Amino acid sequence: MKVNLKSISEWIIAGSFMFSLASLPFHTQSVWAHGGELGEEESPTSRAKQEETGPHGGPAVVFGNNHLEFTVEHESGEIVLFLLDKDLKAIPMPESYSGVVYIDMADGSKKTVTLERGTEGPVSHLEAETGIKEIGAFKVVVSLKTGERRENFRFNWTPAVHAHE
Repeated sequence: MKVNLKSISEWIIAGSFMFSLASLPFHTQSVWAHGGELGEEESPTSRAKQEETGPHGGPAVVFGNNHLEFTVEHESGEIVLFLLDKDLKAIPMPESYSGVVYIDMADGSKKTVTLERGTEGPVSHLEAETGIKEIGAFKVVVSLKTGERRENFRFNWTPAVHAHE
């Protein structure tokens, strides 16, 4: 019996390709950091838990030795990201920090906004105008660049819970 090596090689290549395609659904949630895949599964850099409420009323997550607080002005839709110390006191946002916010609205629409340095108020922070008045509930991924490193943080926003009226 003669074995055809070319035929075996083709079967191995085809099998490997089919295995790769079959395993793709198991990897898409962790591969896509944002955009259409704002699923529940998170990447290692976005596993910080929303464990505190910051001094501005938003959820705060652990970020190194500090915290990040995510806030939204319901009427204007403005997003503001504050850096907090270990005691949850606002501290200046380093000038080297920048970021992008990927918004997934409850109605299925999506929006991406760039965080810019904000200096109004007691400390510098990062802010972005969404252009959405009377903003409702949404999921968001904040992709924060700190020097050469980038980290993703996930937040769920519900205005009824966070509104200050």
